[in-house]
Amino acid sequence: MIDKPLDQITFKDIEALALYGRSEGLTLDFKVSFPGADHKGTRDFLADVTALANTDGGDIVIGVREDGNGTAQEVVGIDASNLDEALRRVDDQLRSCVDPRVPQFRIRTIDLENGRAVLVMRVGASLIAPHRVAFDKSSRFFRRGNRSNYEMSTTELRQAFAASTDLPNRIRDLHRAAVAAIAGTDMPCRIQEGPTAVLTVAPLSVLREARSVNFTRELAVLPPRHTSNLNMVVGLSGLVVHSPIDAETRAVRSWSVNHRLGYLDFAWTVGHADRGQKLVWPKYFVPELKGIASFAVTRLRSLGIEGPWIAMLTFVGVRDYRIIAGDDYMTDPAWEDPAYLGEIVDDQMSADALRPFTEGFWRLFGVDQPPQSQL
Repeated sequence: MIDKPLDQITFKDIEALALYGRSEGLTLDFKVSFPGADHKGTRDFLADVTALANTDGGDIVIGVREDGNGTAQEVVGIDASNLDEALRRVDDQLRSCVDPRVPQFRIRTIDLENGRAVLVMRVGASLIAPHRVAFDKSSRFFRRGNRSNYEMSTTELRQAFAASTDLPNRIRDLHRAAVAAIAGTDMPCRIQEGPTAVLTVAPLSVLREARSVNFTRELAVLPPRHTSNLNMVVGLSGLVVHSPIDAETRAVRSWSVNHRLGYLDFAWTVGHADRGQKLVWPKYFVPELKGIASFAVTRLRSLGIEGPWIAMLTFVGVRDYRIIAGDDYMTDPAWEDPAYLGEIVDDQMSADALRPFTEGFWRLFGVDQPPQSQL
């Protein structure tokens, strides 16, 4: 996979594939031409897309010639004159010949100076895999190997179907553990009592690949609302970075947990009791969420971990708390506690992608139409 959000890939990134001799692999495939409309072209295209979705996702780069050994050799581009019609054709093929439909399939077109174009087809790792190719009276399941696709064996199919039921819950279990940890469970300290946001950011492949990331003090992702006076504690599962421990409560305001498995947990307080009123402050949540989720993805990518990414968010300790929404208007008190806002799957965790979380934050306090400035 090209190490960039899809909408930020430029011609220079494509040129670099050939310039530096990038090789095909588990998440990257080169094609010199657009998939043909004939039997073989359709079959191979469907196999390529479903194999990536059934494995760890990746990019199909169309318009790059490889040297026969999988190494990018030249950017040649493809004829862009009938591209819209060709793209409609492959979209129809994915809709009618893949079951269930691949949930994440996006295309970026990069125009070349000679009027030709390069396409990057990005396929996300799927939580509902395995995906079946039903074409020409056959039904086949594919996975991605090191440089090519292969048909899944009966054993692999059994495992894939079992994982399709189990994997979402196992990923959610990572977040449930993060929520339990704020009370000090298997942690060197606990989070202060009161309204707390708990966020988990992980690659969808977190439970598919065996990783052991060495999160050093220099590489650690710092917690939201942090100050310069942070503590770092090494543990079996990774590196915990937390704000100073309060001498009276023996608790902290925020922390991050940099897991060796290649994912991140964050917990931070978003409100407090003020002169007898229980208040939550949007400024403690919305900008912190946007900043930390995006940075988490950037840091994990720098360590060689690829998306797509899943973010999960829970609020704890918010019951009976309110938001001052402006001009002394106070929202209804929250009554759902703990409040799980669900999960978001995206390939970059942009502010727009996180909008369901920011909207859910306001709904938690009874506001169905939150201020646009607070989203």
